Amino acid sequence: MKKTVFLCKMELKDVASVFGKSGLHKIIGKGASGLVLESIDEFKKRTITPLSQKVSILEDVSVFLNDGDVKLHDVFAKMQEMSKENNLSSISKNSSADEIKKWFASIVPDFDREKVYNSDIIKISNWFSILNNFIDFSVKQSEENAEQSSETDKTKHKTIKPIKKVEAKAKTKTSKGAAKTTITSRKMS
Repeated sequence: MKKTVFLCKMELKDVASVFGKSGLHKIIGKGASGLVLESIDEFKKRTITPLSQKVSILEDVSVFLNDGDVKLHDVFAKMQEMSKENNLSSISKNSSADEIKKWFASIVPDFDREKVYNSDIIKISNWFSILNNFIDFSVKQSEENAEQSSETDKTKHKTIKPIKKVEAKAKTKTSKGAAKTTITSRKMS
């Protein structure tokens, strides 16, 4: 069996789709004016998205089912499994509507055919072709379970320091005259 070598350690929480821009982008950081993104392609172009820009983090994307929804990660895991077994065919935007729906039904049999549009399916296919060499989708579930169990162990033994209240009085003048205002803040010790 052919072993896949992944180029970098990346997860879906690190990947975003930006409305109006083609391709996918890796989240590098957060700035005061928006997200710092790097395109996931050969150019690795860095941009800053304004706060008004619509950005979708792929970890938050789900696919509608007839009864509920399924996370995009689970869809990609199934696609990667099928790809390793050479059972995943390719789809293009020039394919007919029936071919696109049939292709996606081979991956997610009970997807909602009214709510999931052909353009969404093509977008998922394109995203998978970009991310397939960067993310091992089969590993995430076992890592998540291990992280959750270790976090619960840590929280059991963690001591929490009490919060001290600090009161400060400030005088402010208004148009009606002087008035006292009490400001209460919390201070961690």
